[in-house]
Amino acid sequence: MRKLLIAFVGILSVLMLMTGTAMAETYTFGDIRASVSVPNDFEMILTPYNLGTHMDWLSEQGLDYDALSNSFEEEGILLEAFDTKNNRTLVITAIRDLDAQTYFDLNNQDEDMRKEFRLSHTNGSTYSILGYSYSSAKWANYGKNAMRFLQTQYTLRQEGKLICSGYQRRTIRNGYTITLDMQVRERSAKEADNTALEKIMKTFSFDEILPMPPLPIKLSVSSAPPAETSEGTFTIKGTTAKKALVTATVFSLGSTGGQTYSATANGSGAFTIKVTLPAQGVYSLTLTSEAEGAITAQRLYSVTYQQGILPVDLTQSPNGTLNDETVFSGTTVAGAKIQLAISGPVMTSKTVTGNKFNFKVDTSAEGTYQFVLTVNKKGLQERQFTFTGVRSYTDTEREEKLRSSAKKMTYANLPKTENKGKMVVETGYLTGDVEQSINEWVVTMAMTKTNNDNYKDIVYLICTEEPAWAEGTQIRVYGQASGTYSVLTDDGNIKSYPRIDVSILEKAD
Repeated sequence: MRKLLIAFVGILSVLMLMTGTAMAETYTFGDIRASVSVPNDFEMILTPYNLGTHMDWLSEQGLDYDALSNSFEEEGILLEAFDTKNNRTLVITAIRDLDAQTYFDLNNQDEDMRKEFRLSHTNGSTYSILGYSYSSAKWANYGKNAMRFLQTQYTLRQEGKLICSGYQRRTIRNGYTITLDMQVRERSAKEADNTALEKIMKTFSFDEILPMPPLPIKLSVSSAPPAETSEGTFTIKGTTAKKALVTATVFSLGSTGGQTYSATANGSGAFTIKVTLPAQGVYSLTLTSEAEGAITAQRLYSVTYQQGILPVDLTQSPNGTLNDETVFSGTTVAGAKIQLAISGPVMTSKTVTGNKFNFKVDTSAEGTYQFVLTVNKKGLQERQFTFTGVRSYTDTEREEKLRSSAKKMTYANLPKTENKGKMVVETGYLTGDVEQSINEWVVTMAMTKTNNDNYKDIVYLICTEEPAWAEGTQIRVYGQASGTYSVLTDDGNIKSYPRIDVSILEKAD
C-alpha cells in the first residue's frame, strides 16, 4: 500500500543524460527546477513519462500500469528506482502540500520556523497521521546548489501493518515539499541504505531558485496540543504576527460541529489559548492565525482525550535499525515511573521517575534487541511500548571493530585455553607452506625469521583465500585465537602449533 497524498504535481521535463565516468543517469525535473544523478546500481528507473515503455517489466513485477500511473500522479512521484540486488527502492517526490504553501523555501525562513518543521517529524504532530514514525530528524547543508535538507530515519505503518522503513532527505523549496526516500521492505533498514542515499543526495542540485511570494504570516507553536491527554483542558502557546487573531477550532471525529477558542497576540506576537474538550474522543484541531492584509497561517493536529489514560509522548525511539547507541526520550505526566527493559545481546533495565525521560542504551554489539518501555502512575492506566531493533555491521564497520579489538599476544600465550576465542593481531612471514582443504586454505606463518632465513615460532593460519604473496613476505593477520593445530611429523609423531582463524590478512608495511 502506498501512502496517499492529495496534491498533483506535473513535471515539465525529464532529461536523461549518460555520465559515463560516474556510470549514472542525470534526471532534470522542470517544476522544481532541480536535477539529480542516479547510479546504474538501480536496474529499473521509472518516471511518469517512461511507464508505457516498460510494460513487460511492470508485468513481471506484478505492477499494474494504470494503478502505478495514478500513484505517480496522486503522490507527486518524479522518479522511482529499483535496486533488486540490495532490495531497496529510491522514490523522489515533490508535492504542493500545506507545508509547501506555508514555508515555500525553508532556507528563507527563520530558525523558529525551521525548528517547527523539523519537530513536526518527531513529535507526532503531523506525519504520524500518515503512519510515519521518525526516530531521528536533523538538518544537513549540501552546499550552495542544494542547501538545507532534513535527514531522517523512519518506519511507515498503515492499519497496524509495517509497510516499509528507510531514510529520507526532505526540504521545501520553490513551493514544493521535496523528498528523496530510500525505502526497504521485508527487512530492516541498514546504514548501507543511508550511505547509498547520501551518495545520490550529493548529486542533487537546484538549477533555479524562485523568488519568495507573499506567504502566510508567521505561526510558530512552542507548546503544541497534546497527542494524548487524560484531562480535557490544555494550553497552546506560540508566536505569530503582533495583534493577530489566533483561533483553535476543535472537531470531534465522527460528529458534526465543533468548538472555537481564540486569543489575540500581544505586541511581541506571543499568544496563549486555553482549550477545553467537551467529552472523551478523538479530535482534529486546526490552529489559524489571521491579521488584516496578511495571508492566514494554519496548523493541523490530532488529539485523543481519554480519562484515565497515561499520556506518553515519545520524541525518540528505535525504528528497527540500530546504531552503536540507541536513545529513548519523551515526556509524560509528573511523578510517573518510567522503566526501560532491554534483552538480546545485552540484558539490563533502567528506571527514572518524573515527567521526562532520556535513556541511552549501548547497542554496539551485533544482534536483535527487544525493548519494553513501561510507564505507570497510581490512578492512571499503565502504558507499555514494545520495540524490536537489529544492530548489524557493514563490512567496513566489522573490519574497524575487529582491528580495534584485536590484541597482540606472545607466541607462548597464543595456544593457551584461556585465550581461545580472543581476537588477536600478529605479524610474521609466509613460509611458503600452503595446503587447500575443502572450504579453506591452511597457511603457515613464522613469527620469527633468523638472519639465515630460517623460520621459527610457526603459527597455522586458517584462511578463506590463498595468500597472493611470495614466500618470505612479511604479513599482518587479524583473527581469532583458536587453540592449536596438530600435524603429523615425518617421524610419525603429532606436533601441535598455535592456530589463528583469519579474518583479515594483509601485507605488513
